[in-house]
Amino acid sequence: MNEKKLKSLRKEIDLIDKKLLKVIIKRSSIVKKIGQLKDLSKGVVDKKRENEVLNRLIKFHKGEYSKGSIIRLWREIFYSSAQLQLKKQNALIPKRGVESIKVYKGGTAKIAGKENIIKLSSNESPFGPSKKAIEAYTRTATMLSRYPELTADSLELSISKKFKINKDQIICGTGSDEVLIFTALAFCSPGDEIIHAIHGFEMYPIITKYAGAESVLASEEDFKISIKSILENIRSSTKIIFIANPNNPTGTYLNKKELFSLIKKVPKNIVVVIDTAYAEFADAQDYDYGFNLVDNFENVLITRTFSKAYSLAGIRLGWGYGSKKLINILKRLRPPFNITPGAIAAGIEALKDKEHLQNVIVHNKKVKGWFISELNNIGLKAYDTQTNFVFVIVPEKNNLNALKVNEFLLSNGIAVRYLESYGLKNAIRITLGTKEELNKTLSTIKKLYKKND
Repeated sequence: MNEKKLKSLRKEIDLIDKKLLKVIIKRSSIVKKIGQLKDLSKGVVDKKRENEVLNRLIKFHKGEYSKGSIIRLWREIFYSSAQLQLKKQNALIPKRGVESIKVYKGGTAKIAGKENIIKLSSNESPFGPSKKAIEAYTRTATMLSRYPELTADSLELSISKKFKINKDQIICGTGSDEVLIFTALAFCSPGDEIIHAIHGFEMYPIITKYAGAESVLASEEDFKISIKSILENIRSSTKIIFIANPNNPTGTYLNKKELFSLIKKVPKNIVVVIDTAYAEFADAQDYDYGFNLVDNFENVLITRTFSKAYSLAGIRLGWGYGSKKLINILKRLRPPFNITPGAIAAGIEALKDKEHLQNVIVHNKKVKGWFISELNNIGLKAYDTQTNFVFVIVPEKNNLNALKVNEFLLSNGIAVRYLESYGLKNAIRITLGTKEELNKTLSTIKKLYKKND
């Protein structure tokens, strides 16, 4: 080792660091002045301005650092600048990203002045849970004074037997959302990026912010996430790719071949999460649960839920399946006793009750085609889906649009999901409820269109 040369280069670095610090101090003084001119009641962060700065810097940057590194550095500067502007107001200052979280609202559950509403807004099962699951859940009432299993070991064993997968590669969470949160916290630092569909599950950008990371939106082709767009948006700051398969709220999917092709091209240091919340309803011949992907790729995580086909949304229960290395990382973030005794017991029995599950799936398949056809006959654009809901585009015609359809349904005691929060102002999502509920929904929509003819 040339100690003399090393010492000289480090001295150069020290001088540059001193100059950098002076420039940063100067920048901070200007930031404070800008803060004095801002109306901070409207928020301190200007995302449009931040993106303009980042795009300009990336265009200008020709150095050795990756573009992702430059982005992370400047996002840290942006965050520190925001803190400076808030400091004088003695304001509570959360960590980076928290203030920009758009609070998840969920589907309408209550309608003022209406009792016994038809709730088709949250993709819940219209049949309720398995009787065996209810009985198992009820029996745990005597155990309320005791902690549950530390790691939901018995449930993990039941899942492994049901799906013929390795128990050591399973992690359970309070809903699959918790498993997604573990993943974001485990692999993302402030300034990192998570890719997800522009019209994907509303929790993805929220979970991204939990970790202080940034969302990068992949485009869609006919409401299906674009593999090309995913690959084009990967850079050194990318840590996770979230893919809902089938997708919520559009009901589209990537087939087995497409998924395999995509993951082969994704760098192995990026976690690819395949969120298969609606897998049980997918009846396309080329749809795949994705378990085989875990066998071939160490960086793939499959997530599942008991909320939809198993009709257990109220107990909040989900799970993930990945390589031993990936799951062991996630388990470090799992709090002890995170699954209640009732959820463990109900989950185990739900997995055993094949008849109940089959009834739910058969009903869904039976009403889906009919309901889509009826909606299209009205003049709406209802898409075939691989889920327990229908994605509907409402063409603007005769002074009608998606908002007005949604409002009219609400006024008649019917709650569907208006998709404005997903960036789809012209669309609604309708859960496939009972035949009676769907007939009522159809007749109500027809009444509105007849009134506006």
